[in-house]
Amino acid sequence: MNTPIVIINPIDRSWTRRKFVLHFGAYGRTTLVAYADHLGDALDHCIDWAVGNAPGLICDDEVNEAYREAVELGASEADAYDQAAADTYCGGNCGNHILASEWGITAEDPSRAEMMAIIGDRGVSVEI
Repeated sequence: MNTPIVIINPIDRSWTRRKFVLHFGAYGRTTLVAYADHLGDALDHCIDWAVGNAPGLICDDEVNEAYREAVELGASEADAYDQAAADTYCGGNCGNHILASEWGITAEDPSRAEMMAIIGDRGVSVEI
């Protein structure tokens, strides 16, 4: 079953220049549209959305556990964090982590025709 594409910040469309379509997940596919001036902000919006709507995409518990283990093995706090957060992206308002291998860019600034091709028969959901 295809999941709908979620527009996570439709109000921002009126003042931002760009639109990003990002996909998330290793086993399922969550596709989000974020309006932002650059990719970093779009990803931050998506991470904030995931915290409340798709918490399985967030890997903070795993990063915290790996951090504690590294400190217990004698690593400095900075080295422990670097080891624990390797292969993750930290973002959003609260600095949550997602695995780097579980997200990607579907499209940057797609035209209307490109958006229709991406949407296909999945439909669109709006989160306000």
